[in-house]
Amino acid sequence: MRTLNESIERCGEVIGIARGVAQIRLEANAGCAGCGSRHTCASGDAAPLMIELAVPGKVQAGARVTIAMPAASLTLAALLGYLLPPVALLIGAIVANLAFGSDLAAVLGAVLGLFAGVLAARLTATLAFGRTLSPVIRDPEFQPGEHP
Repeated sequence: MRTLNESIERCGEVIGIARGVAQIRLEANAGCAGCGSRHTCASGDAAPLMIELAVPGKVQAGARVTIAMPAASLTLAALLGYLLPPVALLIGAIVANLAFGSDLAAVLGAVLGLFAGVLAARLTATLAFGRTLSPVIRDPEFQPGEHP
């Protein structure tokens, strides 16, 4: 079990750099080969996962890098993304139904609640947490499991 102060890490290769942003192709997780859903999952071997991140000064195209994200950030992002919008959807449907007393109002309230929940999740992630929810490129010389 992971503690909240641990990092989740993935290795990858810098494909290109433009305006201080690196395009990185991530390697497949070690567990993907044995997973029954590997052909339908975005992390599987169907297509390489590409991400874009701000680049530290010494990273160049072709460099192998390690991407790290605090486990707590991933947990918080999952809570914001998967919990807030559905709760807002339900609240919107209930409030609209109580206020107007019709099924159409409940449906419209649910749609507005979902939209508000997604917007609130994005704003909360951006304003309150800033870059702490974003993965970072570690020192390109660092390899997981190495000890100084």
